[in-house]
Order: sequence, then C-alpha cells, then structure tokens
Amino acid sequence: MAREIFRGLVLTSVAVCAAAAAGCGSLAVKKIAAVSQSPANVALYVDVHDGAGNAVPHLQEKDFRVYEDGKLLPAGKAKRALLEPKGLGARFVMVLVDLSGPVADSEQLPDLAAAVGKLVDRLSEREEVAVSIFDGNDEIAPFMGFGASSDGLVESIRKFRPRNRKTNWNGAVYQGLHTLEEKLDQSTAPEKSAALVVFTDRGTDLAQNVGVETLRQKVQESPVQIYVVAIGDKVNEKEINAIGRNGVFLSSDLKSYKKGFDEVAKKLTSDVDGRYVFSYCSPKRKGDHKAEIEIVAPGGAAKVSYKFSAAGFKSGCSPKRPPSFAIEGKKAAPAAPAKVGSEEEADDEDGGKPEKMARPQKAAERTSQEAEPDDAPRPAKSASAPRQVRDDE
Repeated sequence: MAREIFRGLVLTSVAVCAAAAAGCGSLAVKKIAAVSQSPANVALYVDVHDGAGNAVPHLQEKDFRVYEDGKLLPAGKAKRALLEPKGLGARFVMVLVDLSGPVADSEQLPDLAAAVGKLVDRLSEREEVAVSIFDGNDEIAPFMGFGASSDGLVESIRKFRPRNRKTNWNGAVYQGLHTLEEKLDQSTAPEKSAALVVFTDRGTDLAQNVGVETLRQKVQESPVQIYVVAIGDKVNEKEINAIGRNGVFLSSDLKSYKKGFDEVAKKLTSDVDGRYVFSYCSPKRKGDHKAEIEIVAPGGAAKVSYKFSAAGFKSGCSPKRPPSFAIEGKKAAPAAPAKVGSEEEADDEDGGKPEKMARPQKAAERTSQEAEPDDAPRPAKSASAPRQVRDDE
C-alpha cells in the first residue's frame, strides 16, 4: 500500500476548528498598502485570514465598515466599493522538474508532463509562472519564461532526455531561488511574493556543484516559499523536508504527483483569495484623520487603520477610481482599471522568452558535457552569478 505524507499542505481547517474552536473564531487582517488621493479617495489593500491561517474568500462590500476618527460612517454619507485587486500584487512561481531519475525513462513521463502543464495553466490565472527542468548538468534548462505562453510545454517536457544522470539537486534549488529573488528585486508592486515548486523522484544531490551548507544558508535567507513534491521509494526524505519549508508531499506511489501538484496549487491559489481593495470617498475636507476599516465575517471581526491628510479634498469623488498604491522608495504602481458603469454616479458630481538562469559556479567549470540527443530541447545559456564553491573548498 502506498504511503503518503503531507506537511504544510493540508488546507481544510473544518476538522481542526471543530476540535479546537477557540483558535478559529477570529480574523487576522494585514494592511498591504493604503493611499489617499484627490479629490477625496481613500483606499486600503488588505489581506484577510481566519484564526486557522486560511484566507477568507468571497467577502462583499457590506462586510466592510468605515470609521473616521472613531465614528462610524454610514454608506449614505461615504460611498464605498470593493475593487478588483488583480494587477496590484506580483506573484512569481517557478516549477522545477527533476528528470535525472527513473521517471525520465518510465511510462509515467507523458502523464507527468501533462500534470505539469495543468499545474502551470491553473497557477497562471493569478501568478507569473516559469518552468525549468534539471538533471545532472550545471545549469537548469528553462522551458518556459515567466508569464510566457504554455503552448508546446507539455510536448517539450515529454521529449526531454537527461544530459547527465548525477542529480544536481543543490544547484537546481539554488538557481531557482536566485532567479525568483531577482524577480522580486525587479518588481515595484506594492505587494509581491515568490514560490519555488520542485518535483523530484530522488531529492539527493549527486553532482556536488553546490555544498550542503551553501544551499541551507540560501534557503534560510531567501524570502521565497519552497514546496516539494517527491514520489517513489528512493527519495531522500531528510533532505526534502529540510528544503520544503512551506510544504512537502511525499508518496511511494509513482502516480501520486497529480495529488501533490493539486495540493500545492490549492495552497498557492488560496493565499491570494483573501486579498481585497476597499475604497471609499471621505467627507473630510481638511486636517489629519484616522480611517479604520472593520471587516466582519462569520468567523469574527477585525480592524485595520490608516492615517491620512484631507488637505485639498473636494467634491467629485468616485469610490471606483483605481487607486495608485506605492511602497517606500519605489515608484507608485497603478492598479488595474476598474470597470465603472455609466449608471455609477461620482460623489457630488454633476453629471515571453525564457529567462536566463543564474547559478552558483564551481571552483572549476566543466570542460565537456555528455552528448545530447538531437531531439533533446536545449537549455538557454545562463547568466553569471556570484561565484559559489563547495563547502570543502
């Protein structure tokens, strides 16, 4: 009988809450960004989770209450709206597929490729996704750049043949983290995050291009979330658990990768289900004030506050005006345009190519590589990265 282990990927909290209701009857609200703009707009971008840590989806405008300087503002006095948060945040996901092991030669490869394609299509609705394959070569092989079309991806994975069988586990994870960190550094979004999803039927480093301690330090310091889906009887559970700090799916069943990908997809998509942009028109026209937004849901209630200046505020405000959030030291990132119907009156108004992959370099670069079949997809050349050496050098 196949053995399966989930760590950090079980999302359903009903049973947990039933057993320990005291921990589930509350909300946690985080203010991601806030802005006040002329003519009299105030907007907050928030993240809402329940007491069990799960995102709270499907909130409506009526679930948000507005207070200014401690006084409740009725809807008739301050128009408000929930805006689509899509386009405000940036989320990057890299899927790394290990094809150095037995699965590359098995009858499971076509189905594995199809499962990767399905995962990419599912995640691409909300995230910028990239896909790379690794084997024993120094460099991972980019198959799809961030935000690029997935057309032809499945067939390309099916045709891939390992160039080197000595699994470059440490080097591949290091390169994936490095690439995602660069994407985060380049993004000016008011809220941004990244996740690395690794599939393997080994999880053991045989190439020894990157030392164990070098990788552990990288994992420890990186802001990137890491999830690992590992199948088969020969996986290195100790190493996999050390790397997959945000979630691990382990199974001895070679066909269980579909379930593993599904759990990872649920986790990644649920993280953005609790994001909301609440906008309203302030009646204030001068001075400094404190806005409080109270969110009321079946699981509880919570407030988040924002101090703003009403200097220069005037009539002509529409709560559906797209806010322009900014983070300190970065240029403001405008939100995606909101659809405003003609019947909506304003307040007081009259009328991809694949990315180049950086990697840690060995003390001496290899001078030759194993021959590759003519029909094997070729990896893009890698960008240089700060030199890394093995721990024993």
